[in-house]
Amino acid sequence: MILRISIIAVAAALTTFILACNYSHVGPAAATFSQPPPPLGAGSLQAQAGPLVLRVRRHLDTVLRGPDNEEDQLLVVEVRNFQLNHKLQIPSDSVTPEFVATRFGPSSKGQAYTGYLIVKKITPRKVDAYLHINVMASTASGSYTQTEEFHGNFTFVQGLEEAPGR
Repeated sequence: MILRISIIAVAAALTTFILACNYSHVGPAAATFSQPPPPLGAGSLQAQAGPLVLRVRRHLDTVLRGPDNEEDQLLVVEVRNFQLNHKLQIPSDSVTPEFVATRFGPSSKGQAYTGYLIVKKITPRKVDAYLHINVMASTASGSYTQTEEFHGNFTFVQGLEEAPGR
């Protein structure tokens, strides 16, 4: 009986440790957009010549995962020549993604992207879009790689931020 309880206790502790190794908490995403003002007589916002820049910021608290116990992530998606409710492949001539994960240790930068984007609605103050983007990122040395997902409906509010490295 005591042996059985010991085995169960060890199994429970081992399971908890294994789950903790892959645990992470993703904080709420902050989604903003920017787009240059249209030239005189350009018409609707979707017909503008300038790119639509979508940004998703989020904070992750991780436990035993990655080179640090927390990180800030920024996904920037530049969209050109789009039509509402049409699926745009990522990456493509119309969509350019950029990802950066910043932490106390070495930062990671996006290396490969797959997925799609659908811009559903655009007004002067907000953009509604569906993102399905998978990012493969790594540190400059290549010593750490990570895969991140940005999936779901996002409402982007007007912001004045710039993309990383710009």
